[in-house]
Amino acid sequence: MCLLIFSSLELFSDQEKAKEEFVYDLSLATQGVMVSQYNTGVNYSLGLGIHVDMEKSIYWFQEATKQGHSKAPFNLAIIYARGGKVSKDLTLSETYFLLSAERGNKEAKDFIQKVFASQIKKTHEAIEILCCPELLVHATAIPFGD
Repeated sequence: MCLLIFSSLELFSDQEKAKEEFVYDLSLATQGVMVSQYNTGVNYSLGLGIHVDMEKSIYWFQEATKQGHSKAPFNLAIIYARGGKVSKDLTLSETYFLLSAERGNKEAKDFIQKVFASQIKKTHEAIEILCCPELLVHATAIPFGD
């Protein structure tokens, strides 16, 4: 019984921490802080500290992308390649994968290399067939101690 109570308290604590981190990042994201814009996109896409909202996730990933972030276009590429909660758009996905790779993102470089090395002639088809790596998570640790 004591273990169950401790586990519940730990889960509640983790949820509260996630909410605090989300609010912190969102406040900085609205001020134009690129890393926080990216992290806010992650939070919305994975439901960390807030409900899942793919439109808001895409918005914040796009804001970070505009400022030169390398992981944000990678996550956008995956979102558009998978489709589901947003319309699948393999052309846009390819554009974002290439942009992320151009900006030096290792995961994007590896995936694009895999796409080009495949025997599939059309890049869009290769992306759809080989898709997708996992979304990348937070760019940096948020200053909330354990």
